[in-house]
Amino acid sequence: PVPSRRFGLSLGVDVVPHKVCSHDCIYCQVGPTDRLTAEREEFYPVEEILADVAAALEDGPKPDVITLAGSGEPTLYASLGALIDGLHALAKIPVLLITNGATLFCKEVADAALKADILAPSLDAGDAATFERVNKPAPGVTFDRFVEGLRDVTSRHTGEVRLEVMLIKGVNDSDESMRAIAEVARTLRFDKL
Repeated sequence: PVPSRRFGLSLGVDVVPHKVCSHDCIYCQVGPTDRLTAEREEFYPVEEILADVAAALEDGPKPDVITLAGSGEPTLYASLGALIDGLHALAKIPVLLITNGATLFCKEVADAALKADILAPSLDAGDAATFERVNKPAPGVTFDRFVEGLRDVTSRHTGEVRLEVMLIKGVNDSDESMRAIAEVARTLRFDKL
């Protein structure tokens, strides 16, 4: 577990290979996306991940959250729902899903995301042009589908929703851009921004 300013002591679980992502965000701290895709895959066996988490829980301090994030987009992991179920069975620790939200419009992704105790989706743009410029999504991921998925999942999520917005100087921080982001945010259910 590592300290997180936003979520307390966090045990991070990376469920996709390095930089496999549905976005190639211009601000990504991990660097450019190696494989831009919206296709979900079974990257690692669920049992292997659960065994690794169990070992980490035995060896280290008890985390405040188990965080599904990492160096790529966790919703691209095809067995995300089964993994979250397994994590809930393994420990009574909230599961946090940090996601760019790109594929929440897909039923299977939405169903899996709804299982997380805490959902932290991103919203970096309030219009299609800014979305393309900032997030550079995979083919098939449009701004309208992205917002549709965010609205659906945040409205149905029964746990905490923490909407995350990244403002980039000179890119999406103008009054006009921030008003557009705020307009989209007003259509979402969230507990923290």
